[in-house]
Amino acid sequence: MAKEIERQYIINTEHPEWEKMKLSLPRKHYIQSTIHRGEGNKLRVRLIEDMQTGERSAAFTFKVNKNSKKDGPNIRDEYEWEVPYRVALFIMIGHGEVIKTRYEYIHTDGKKWELDEYEGTNSGIVLADIELQDENEKFELPDWIGQESTKEKRITNNSFTLHPYANWSENEKLWYASLRKRK
Repeated sequence: MAKEIERQYIINTEHPEWEKMKLSLPRKHYIQSTIHRGEGNKLRVRLIEDMQTGERSAAFTFKVNKNSKKDGPNIRDEYEWEVPYRVALFIMIGHGEVIKTRYEYIHTDGKKWELDEYEGTNSGIVLADIELQDENEKFELPDWIGQESTKEKRITNNSFTLHPYANWSENEKLWYASLRKRK
């Protein structure tokens, strides 16, 4: 079991560095389904393809939410284990999917960011996550980071399965667009 301490931000895709920077980053393609949602927990299955090597893998992840401060990072216990690709593919049948490309970025302060560019019915959503060692850890925000969305329930993989961006109202899309620029 690992403890996940994470903050999430909107990426300002209009920032001039974003498009050229992402082309140089290592990336993986993910197709994932949440196959169980409970009170404060979820079980997810993922198909993963490394875009440089073509290597394919699959994993189950079970996450259990912990109480965290309203303005703090999300804190969860996380259990993850590898499963055969075909088994994961079979289990995903009948469950909604979220598709994304994940880029790995190391910022000038040495911190690793995971940058998710969503595809399909969630095309237009681009998020950045940073995992921390503790909830008070300090870090620098890259210039192309917009507003924090850590506690925003509308901006999660789970919500994208149930209410994809393509089905958002015009007001919801304008609200999301407003989060691209940092206050």
